[in-house]
Amino acid sequence: MNDAQQPPATGTPTPAVPASLEAIIEQARSARQHHTEDTFRRLGRGERLSAEQIYDTLHAHTVCTWWLLVARHIEYADSGGLRRSQTIARFISWIAPYATDPTPPEPATQAPASGADSERGAALDQLERSLALIRQNAARAFLTQAETLAPACSHQQTPDASPGQEATA
Repeated sequence: MNDAQQPPATGTPTPAVPASLEAIIEQARSARQHHTEDTFRRLGRGERLSAEQIYDTLHAHTVCTWWLLVARHIEYADSGGLRRSQTIARFISWIAPYATDPTPPEPATQAPASGADSERGAALDQLERSLALIRQNAARAFLTQAETLAPACSHQQTPDASPGQEATA
């Protein structure tokens, strides 16, 4: 795949192009596949992975997983009784809180003591913060894509509705 054919890192469709669920899912799968193959190719060559490569891979996997869950839910849930717009509204309400989750505080910049345990603890603190930021960004990308499918669904969700309560489409 050359640079002109590479999927965008965020997996977000171009706003001017009307989106279909199938197109968004295919784009998410393609981005996930591209980043996974790139990661394994680099590891196979003994290269170090950059933070950007890891971020893009985890982001692509998160967005793709959510879209595959939407597709599975449409196909199997409620014996096909839910319309696509209802299912998308349900996932919007489930994923929206991730976009606004409070970011964990910056880990302390001073390492308390040297040693494998303290280094591991510091690394895990940094990783937890990083994963939270990746989830936030993936949630925003998912919600942006979902709005291209069902703009009415995303706006019918009331601010006081709890997660898991979908808007009616």
